[in-house]
Amino acid sequence: MQNTCLQRFSYCLLALALVAATPAAFAQQGSPEERARVLAQLDAAAAAVQAAGTALESSRGKLAAARNHLEAADKARLDAEKQLKATEAGAARGRLTRAQVDADRALAGKANAAVEAVRAEIAAVEAELAGNQARLAAANSAVEAASASAAAYLGDTPAQ
Repeated sequence: MQNTCLQRFSYCLLALALVAATPAAFAQQGSPEERARVLAQLDAAAAAVQAAGTALESSRGKLAAARNHLEAADKARLDAEKQLKATEAGAARGRLTRAQVDADRALAGKANAAVEAVRAEIAAVEAELAGNQARLAAANSAVEAASASAAAYLGDTPAQ
């Protein structure tokens, strides 16, 4: 995944390099409207790659945080279940009341619900991550199209 992001970022840099390297050529070829259109395409593609990359990194951060939350919630669930078993054993021996068992059972239920909520959060963040990966792929395509457009405008053939 990291190589793919770097490859897409390199396309963005290529587009920016084309913008920086071609002002003189633009002045010699084509109309000012065509030049403005090509520059706008390159700028939009570069901005889309930047935005998609930022959103993707944000989603990765959210996913890491959600996984940490799941780990903590699962530990709390295991602790609550352990406490419930101990309370039930104490109640069976007549040392604890039914109210104490019910309180620990409620705590274990809340811990289970917390784990399920974090799992749902992870699923939502994974869906967001997939959407951001698709946005980055679309931005990559826009960079490629803008680069091809700039190359065609300049009379060059796009690099393959």
